[in-house]
Amino acid sequence: MEALADFEKIIKNDKIDSVLVQRNNTIIFEYFRNKKMKEKQHKIYSVTKVVLSALIGIAIEKGYIENVNTPIMNYFPELTNNNEKQKITVKHLLTMTSGLHWPGNSSMIPSKNWVNFVLRQDMDHPPGKEMVYSCGSSQLLSAILQMTTGLHTEALAKKYLFTPLGITDYKWNRDPQDIAIGGFGLTMKTDDMLKIGTLYVNKGKFKSKQILPQQWVEESTSPIVKVDDGTSYAYHWWNKHFDNPIGRIELAVGFEGQYIILAPGYQLVVVMTSSIKDDPSRPIYYVKDYLLPYVMNQ
Repeated sequence: MEALADFEKIIKNDKIDSVLVQRNNTIIFEYFRNKKMKEKQHKIYSVTKVVLSALIGIAIEKGYIENVNTPIMNYFPELTNNNEKQKITVKHLLTMTSGLHWPGNSSMIPSKNWVNFVLRQDMDHPPGKEMVYSCGSSQLLSAILQMTTGLHTEALAKKYLFTPLGITDYKWNRDPQDIAIGGFGLTMKTDDMLKIGTLYVNKGKFKSKQILPQQWVEESTSPIVKVDDGTSYAYHWWNKHFDNPIGRIELAVGFEGQYIILAPGYQLVVVMTSSIKDDPSRPIYYVKDYLLPYVMNQ
């Protein structure tokens, strides 16, 4: 228990608002900085991306999108005039390897049409060659979901993901064209972030119902693009590999320290909301150094 007490002590001394730790579908630790944090809809920033990734998996399963290798010019015919852009696929957007220049959210947000803004960027690399983290790629995916399904991304999420998970208390902000913001638009409660993590650690099942295809869960969280030693990127999920016996963990990561952290080998889900401005990666190491050793010794 000492390691768990140390974990609690260190998070209380940081700018962490809420933490839920679940093992084998049972909550083994919870912390809320105050009563408001339990009911609060937290800005989850880029954790939004893993919800978007799940929706792409659902859209493929239901036949709205053929597969991840579908060229995006099928949805944006204006790209047919550019040989390099014609090669960009849904998978390239999911793995942030489209090759499109990305000037940052501060450039996209003031533009009148976010999708057009992203599509008009120059090509910095051939598709599939370099990973450049881009909320623009996520915005194109959200637009593709709305085009192919005939539903607003939020309505799609409500029908096929949120309602089956019992998630009702959320908000999804939109761009000027009424497209759900794919890269950072969601606010939701800590409890509901845990449900998303639970879905993934249970291979797409929630309370015995298969909500996401198991194959999609495995494919979308497995390392695809190497970022640096020990860090890879998948379909909007991050992977970190630590020396044995911990092995690989899968992460949804948002600005200022918002996290869904999965250690599937230990049936472990950790959710955190924070307001850490200086080094938002700290919570990952709290999990590695304090929580995982506790779990491994159980």
